[in-house]
Amino acid sequence: MQTVVNNILTNYEVFGEESANPVLILHGWGQSLTNWTLVTNKLSEKNRVIILDLPGFGSSSLPLKPYGVKEYSSFLKNFTRKIGLKNLDLIGHSLGGKIAINLSSNVDFITKLILISPSGIGPKPFLAIVKIIIFKILSPLFFWSPITLKEKIVKLFSSEDYKLSGNLKETFKKIVNQNVEKDAQKITISTLIVWGENDKELNPKNSKLLKRLIKNSIIRIVWGAGHSPNIEVPDKLSNLLSEYI
Repeated sequence: MQTVVNNILTNYEVFGEESANPVLILHGWGQSLTNWTLVTNKLSEKNRVIILDLPGFGSSSLPLKPYGVKEYSSFLKNFTRKIGLKNLDLIGHSLGGKIAINLSSNVDFITKLILISPSGIGPKPFLAIVKIIIFKILSPLFFWSPITLKEKIVKLFSSEDYKLSGNLKETFKKIVNQNVEKDAQKITISTLIVWGENDKELNPKNSKLLKRLIKNSIIRIVWGAGHSPNIEVPDKLSNLLSEYI
């Protein structure tokens, strides 16, 4: 299915009975709704599940300007209004989790919140901080360097997500440094925090910080999973989520 929201052609799919409990899933950076197909099949047995490609991902068109967390949240408010979603459960993974935290802190139509390894919480990884410091120290020396050398240096100090961001590079730069801890403190609804035991991208210790920020929350660990349990262990994640929604 497709609809236009904020002048963006938005790709989405709906599964399950129309009268069932609505659940909206927000994917992570570099992923799309297709990465949630197996989990969706399980959850739609008793829920009405809506999955979409966020602007710039999958089959949805690029945003007209670089998006940050607030822009994505505004887009989702209009998307839910456009397709008639009310009183829904919200699942957000990684980038989708960061957006879900911001959205949940500003609206009253979300009944339950599930955050799967959300970004925007806790300090940057030590290695990332070191790279930033070194790059800032050395960058003045690159002014007279050939363009090809500059490009090689940027690639050396850039994250994998940035290297693969394509036309979303400005959106990536805008959103990657946005912290949502203050938004998390405003959340009062029942929240499930899910983290992969072996997540190498976002520290599982951040789950404890997030639990302190969101008072009405619990933590569940997906044993044997990394950053994307929806891809790595979809059955295990589906069973966990089914217990909560």
